[in-house]
Formats: sequence, C-alpha cells, structure tokens
Amino acid sequence: MLRVKKYRRIVKQIYQVLPTYQAMSDIELQKQTQVFKQALATGQRIEHILPAVFAVVIEADRRVLGMEPYEVQILGGVALFYGNIAELKTGEGKTLVATMPLYARALLGNKGNFLITANDYLADRDGHDMGRVYQWLGLTVGIGVSNMDEAEEKVLYTSDIIYSTHSKLGFDYLFDNLGSDIANKMVTRFNFAIIDEIDSVLLDGAQTALVISGAPKVQSNFFQISQWFINGLTPDDYELSDDELKVWFTKDGLDKIRNYFDIEKILSAKYFNLYRHLILALQAKYLKQRGRDYVVEDGKVVLLDEVNGRAMQGVKLSGGIHQAIEAKEGVEITTESKTLGTISYQSLFKKFKRLSGMTGTAKTDEKEFIDTYHLEVIQIPTNEPVRRIDLPDQIYLDNQSKLESSLKLVEAGINDNRPVLIETGSVTLSNLYSLLLLKHGIPHNLLNATTAAREKEIIKEAGTSISVTLATSMAGRGTDIKLTDTAKANGGLLVVGTERMTSKRIDNQLRGRAGRQGEPGSSQFFVSLEDKVIVENSTDRIRKYRNRLLKRAESGKVAFTKQLTSFRAKRLMDKAQKRAENKQEEGRKTTLAFELVLGGQRDKIYQARDKVLAENQKYLDEIIADTQYKVVGPFIGKRKEIGLHEIADFIFNNMDSQYQMKDLEQALDNDYSSKNVQHFLTTMAGELLEAALNRFKSEKQLAHFKKLVILKSIDMGWIDQLDYLQQLRAVVDGRGTAQRKPINEFGREARRSFFEMEDQIWLNIFKNIVLTEIEKKPDGSINLIFP
Repeated sequence: MLRVKKYRRIVKQIYQVLPTYQAMSDIELQKQTQVFKQALATGQRIEHILPAVFAVVIEADRRVLGMEPYEVQILGGVALFYGNIAELKTGEGKTLVATMPLYARALLGNKGNFLITANDYLADRDGHDMGRVYQWLGLTVGIGVSNMDEAEEKVLYTSDIIYSTHSKLGFDYLFDNLGSDIANKMVTRFNFAIIDEIDSVLLDGAQTALVISGAPKVQSNFFQISQWFINGLTPDDYELSDDELKVWFTKDGLDKIRNYFDIEKILSAKYFNLYRHLILALQAKYLKQRGRDYVVEDGKVVLLDEVNGRAMQGVKLSGGIHQAIEAKEGVEITTESKTLGTISYQSLFKKFKRLSGMTGTAKTDEKEFIDTYHLEVIQIPTNEPVRRIDLPDQIYLDNQSKLESSLKLVEAGINDNRPVLIETGSVTLSNLYSLLLLKHGIPHNLLNATTAAREKEIIKEAGTSISVTLATSMAGRGTDIKLTDTAKANGGLLVVGTERMTSKRIDNQLRGRAGRQGEPGSSQFFVSLEDKVIVENSTDRIRKYRNRLLKRAESGKVAFTKQLTSFRAKRLMDKAQKRAENKQEEGRKTTLAFELVLGGQRDKIYQARDKVLAENQKYLDEIIADTQYKVVGPFIGKRKEIGLHEIADFIFNNMDSQYQMKDLEQALDNDYSSKNVQHFLTTMAGELLEAALNRFKSEKQLAHFKKLVILKSIDMGWIDQLDYLQQLRAVVDGRGTAQRKPINEFGREARRSFFEMEDQIWLNIFKNIVLTEIEKKPDGSINLIFP
C-alpha cells in the first residue's frame, strides 16, 4: 500500500511537469534525451529526474503514435520502473505502458533492456510500433525474432532497447556459451526486463526448460522392450501419487522386473540404464495423455502447451521421455540426442539486475512471486469501470449434464446476437464439443492445436455478433478480441467455461477476454464432479461424497441433470482447485530446487569457459602445467594397490599407446609403491606435454591450440554431465515415495558426479594435448585430429 502511494505521488509530479514538455517543439523534445543523459553522467540519479523523463516519453507517445497514456497506464509504468509486476486487466494497453519504464532505464546507458513477449509476431509488432517512439527520441531499438543471421544478432544485442521472446533470449544465451570466441558472445548484459504475461512465463512455464540438443546418442534398444513390459503390469505393480503427477514401482513391480529380466539387483549402478528406461516407459503410460499432453500427427508425437493447448512444433521432451511416448504410441522412435545446454526460465530471468512484468492476473499468486522472484504485484485500476458480469458456477453431477447445460447458454447467447467464446481444457474435449455444436447445427470456429495456423483470423472474427469460437484454455492470449458496435450493443462477449482449470488465475484469464476497457460482457463456468481438477485433487472425504451422489442418481433418487446448489458442492470445486494450485506450486519449487543444483554447476562451467576464452596465456599455461598432477593424482588415489598391468593400461589408454612394456618394467624396477609410481607417471606426463606443445612453431597457432583443447575438454565433460543429470532426475523421480526425498538423492549424486567430471576434464585436456595429431598444410595452416 505504501508503494502505491509513493507511485501515485510520482504520477502527480509527472502531470505537474508535463505542460513544460508539451509546449516544446519536436526538436526541443527530442533533445531531452541528451539532456537527461548529461544529467545522469554528472551524478544525478534517474529517480530524481523520473517525472521529467516520463513526461517526455508520454508526450512522444502522443506525437509519434497518436496515443497519450491514461493516468492508470502511467501508474503502471512507474510500478514497472521500480521492479514490480503490474496487474493490468485485458485491454488496458500494456504495450503502451512499457514505453515509459523502458525509455527511462535505457537512459542509464546500460545495454540489456528487454521487453520479453510470448512469440515472434508480438515481438515484431510491438517492436516496430513502439520502436518508433524510442528512435524518435534518439535511442536504438532491436527486434529479436527467429532465423536472424550473425550480423543482425550483433546489432540486436547492442541496441538500447530490445523487443524479443523468452525462448530466443534463452537459446541465444545457451548458444553463446557453446562458442569458442569471446568476441562472438551476444547476450552479455542483463540489465532490465519487462516480461509480458509474466505469470505464463515464470509460473506456467516454470517446469519447462530450454534445451539445446546436439550429437545423437547411440540408439537404445530398451525403449520398446520397456514398453512391452509396462503393458503387462497390474495395478499392484505401480503406484500413482494422489495428484497423478508421479508414478513409481511398488515392491511387487520391482519383483516382476527381477523375474522378467532375470536380474537380482535392478537398482544397482550396473543396470542404471535399463531401470531408467523402465521408469520412462512407466511415466509415458500413466502420466502422459494423448490429447492433453500431446497429439500424434503424421506418425509423429507433437507436444501440446499445457496452458493454451497449442502444438509446439519441433519441441521435444528431453531425457528420453519423448522416445518413451513414441514407443507407447507405436510410431517411429526418433534418435535421442545429447544435451549441449539447458536452462529454465527461472534461472534465466533471475540473471537480470531488475525484473518486472505485466499481466492481467497475478495477485492470486503474489506470495509465490515474492518468495521466488522478490516481485510484488501492484494492482492497477482499470481506466473504465469493469462492466463484465461473472455469473456463479453451475455444478452438475456428470460431464454429459454439464455440457448439455452449457450448450443451452451458448444457444441463448446466439439468440441474443452476442459473440460467444467457449473454453475447453484439452484438445480432446474441444473436438468433442465441436461435434456437439455441429449436432445442434451451430456453426463455429475451432481453435486448438490442429487449427493454430488460423489463430489470428479466428480471433479477428471472435468479436462479431453471432460468432461462436471454441478454443482451448487461453488461445488468443496476447491479442484482444475486439467487439463490433453491434456486439457491444447486444451485451458484449459471452465467455463459457466448460470446466474450471487447475488454477483460479487461469480461470480469471479466460474471464478477462470479456469486458475490456469498460465494455459489456459476461462469463460463466460449468463444472461437474467428473472434471479432471476434482478427480485428481479430491480428498477421500470428497470422493466419498461424490460416490454417494452418483449412487443416488443411478438409483433414480435424483436426476443427473439437476444442478447441484448446496454450499458443500460449491466448496468442493474451490477446495479441489486450491489443492491443485498448491501441488503446482510445490512442483515449481521442486523444479527450482533441481535447477539450483544444475544451475550452480552450469555457472561454474560457464565461468571457467569465459576465463579460457579471455585467452590470458599465463592462465592457460597454469592449467596445462597442473594437468600432469591432476591426471596422475586420481589414478593413484583410487587404488589401494597398483600392479604393473594397471599402470600399463593407464599409459596405453591415456598417454602413449606405443610405450613398451619392457621399458615400463625397467623404469619402475619392481617398485610399485604409490610414491614411486606417482613420481614416474608425473614425470612422464610432463615430458609428453612439453613434447606435444613443442610441435608448434607458430606462437599464434600454439595459443589457439591451448585455448581450443581446454574448451573442448570442458565441453566434453559438461555434455556428459548434463546427460547423466537428466537421466538421474528421471530415476530419482521414479523413486518418489513418502520415505524418499528425490531432491536430496539428486543433490548428493550430482555433487559426486561433478567431482568425477572435473577429473575427467583434466584427463581430457591431457589427452587432447598429447594425443591430438597435427596435419600441416602447404600454406602453413594446420588441421587438428583429436583423439
């Protein structure tokens, strides 16, 4: 509340100075950017000149765009400037609101000021439209969309203000940390970001990581055999968590695995890979549903966005689960690839010095935003009073009665010449409801994963009178449904929800499609005791209550079509939804905990790469000098006793494959003590390193070689570690019972494997220096043939 008062005082100050800038000529107004920069350069803080800064961009908005921000939009801009989430209802002009804080932050001269949006279309549209204002005021603007070349990328990330998508920013960051030249790094500054639809990105997308895949792994033959085994399970062989988000083998299931594969210790390290595939097959069968999580198109598994039902072409689940779903569906199993880089949106956006966001619905999840991101939600009043009428839910016993009742409301809306938007929670239900509409002779537009190509056209038609649009939960988000005058006169948009979603926030997003900018409209949800959110999130007490009602209906004591009006029935839905929200929040916390472990390791690796990329020769020489000790030490330390053949094997595989056994026997002289072996191997390693480096006559080529082999060694180790951690998470999730905490198991094993990776990196550096062959060309250049 204190913050809002402070921000309102600033808005008042803005209006006090605004006439000064309104009276300026275009040239005088444009010069203010340099005036502000000079003031900041002499020590003034941006907060001290903020009213004047906002006044300038407000007037520029009016002159360039023909749009002057309302008072509430200015209030939203101030809230964003100070690093908050501004809750602005649908249709309140979030795009214009962002111009004020972005301009103010860009004046500081720090690059890396982003407006993050959901897709290329919005980034391109808003970047070009709003970009005219910044350019008019003397700032540079970059628009980040897919398929840009290297030159365009460099211009993009050196711009004062950047409009881009969350996925592009994330992938560019990952690709930056795969390169071998520090001059080619693009995403180097994380100064200020405004995330549009921030709840969709940081909450709904929190459990989806961005992944760069590279070289294919050796194709496993375990996927199909694991699926065959899983198909033969009985309910006693596995157990689902109450929320049906996790599944694991019971004791009976593990016994069945042992008997089926004739393996006694299935949980041992030796059978880790087989057990992982069995867990993946179990998850594919019982956790991933066709029509809800994915569809099968042209013999391919295509993932669906959990929130809006859109098909995510070209996106695959990592860690082998995608291939497990393919085996389940009987389609061609695609090749599993190694992960080269991965990051969650949580980790990505925590890199920003100051983060803010806009959305129409965030207050319901404010506590999580504060706990996880230290972001408060500031509710911005609407410019016009909200006239939308949100009718109470109609609750029914079964789905058939619910859908039939909702259809009556749709028909009533059509009779009143109102546009109707019908929401469904899955592609499957949207197709079913479409058939129901056709059966009743109701023409409509269907917007789901299979018709997403026509989304813009469908949304454009959705605001005309007598139009019926059937869509998965949030199709069209980011694009307002604009009503015709006739539609407004007839009562505005009618929103019909066919089920409550797993979060009240998502329900509110749907309601918010109607009643924008004071327009008329109404919304109503139809729910049944068979809805997914109730079935998956009910307590035993609620299940018993539902079963009693079903038995009464089946015996004819109460009609299925009768609406449930008791207070208990109304509370049932709210409780189930609240349980679903709590589980989702716990799921995000768990994902964040896993990501903290992974992110800590990723940061160490990326920092190490950056130090190597800096090409400080003294630093590179220190690494190479340490290599001989770092390679020999672990070999000696892991063994209580060392024999001749073990030493020979180590030398042949890692140091010199041509080394003669008789020379080794003579050098050690039957003294296989740790001290003698360590001295011999360390001396030999140092000599081999010196000889390998002396092959280079050109200092420039030698410097490049040192950098290259160290980078390659780090990358080889990190890729293997990423691959292992993904497999490990699938396995520990598959052990998730009340007695186990998967994150603890993951953390312990991840730490152990990280130390192993470090040892392997040192060994890779040594082998890459000593065993790489040099092929000299007539022009003086060389080819490197790595071992």
